[in-house]
Amino acid sequence: MFTQLKLPFRMQRADLAMSLMVIVWGVHYIVVKDAFSNLAPLTFNAIRFMIGLPIVLLAVARHPAALKIARRDALRLLPLGLIGPFGYQIFFVLGLARTTSTNTALLGSTMPLWTAILTIALGIVVIRRQMIAGVILSLIGVVLVVLGSSGTSLSISRADLVGSMLALAAAIVTAYYNIAVKPLIDRYGGTVVAVWTYTISTVGLIVVAAPDLFRLSPADVPVRVWPHLLFSGAISCAFGFLIENYSLRTLGPARTALYYNFTPLVAAVSGVVFMGDPLTLALVAGAGLTVTGTRIVRRNTWLRLPRGRGDDASPLRDPQPELCRAEAA
Repeated sequence: MFTQLKLPFRMQRADLAMSLMVIVWGVHYIVVKDAFSNLAPLTFNAIRFMIGLPIVLLAVARHPAALKIARRDALRLLPLGLIGPFGYQIFFVLGLARTTSTNTALLGSTMPLWTAILTIALGIVVIRRQMIAGVILSLIGVVLVVLGSSGTSLSISRADLVGSMLALAAAIVTAYYNIAVKPLIDRYGGTVVAVWTYTISTVGLIVVAAPDLFRLSPADVPVRVWPHLLFSGAISCAFGFLIENYSLRTLGPARTALYYNFTPLVAAVSGVVFMGDPLTLALVAGAGLTVTGTRIVRRNTWLRLPRGRGDDASPLRDPQPELCRAEAA
């Protein structure tokens, strides 16, 4: 009887935590965008990751042995981490600096779309009509989101177009990473791989931003930007990572994934209300098609099983909890 009563309570607590994190991840876009008025994008990114890293490492400090991976797997994870999470962070901040937070959130949320397209090209998923329909809807939505950022006209500024392409690049490199890293996720678990890639990303971001970091003085980081850094590095990234892992253990991947659909919507509303992002019919239609198509793709992407294991297929889940998902956060 005690166990039967305890499980619903844990599920309700995880649901509440994930609901709060959806708001945090959605608002995170405008927080980062606003911080760029005081700090260069790459500099801000490096500092916030340095803030989040001790929190992440402290959370797993009780089981350091569990983080050990074989040398050959570490050598494989290093380039994947640089292509995926690190590459995502570079494209994300450079794209956000050039286009609206609404654009960045909506285009970044298309990662499942690119995962499906890549897996179709590689022949590792079952091609289903529903998935193809979701891909087409999402692609149409992407075009409308890009056009919708132009306001009342159909002319798109060069900076906005470049920013949109960078946001799409962030989603595409993440999709490739999620496919390539799956064997390591299966071997060590999502948490272990996520902690390693967070560390790799932090070191990479420090190296990229090193010229600015070396010249940076306390006066160059005004008091008004510290809340942005703490919100981004500690709450959105580090605590978001811990809550997401808790939700995956408690609610499971399928139920946790439902919350990811709402993050771009919160980000879009926040961008329109607080940042003055243009609200056009094309943007609204594109947002609806993008989110709907992405959800269809996510629900209808099934892996082909190796021969000899029957004709059944298994669903392709998100292979790991992404650190800072709302940038992806």
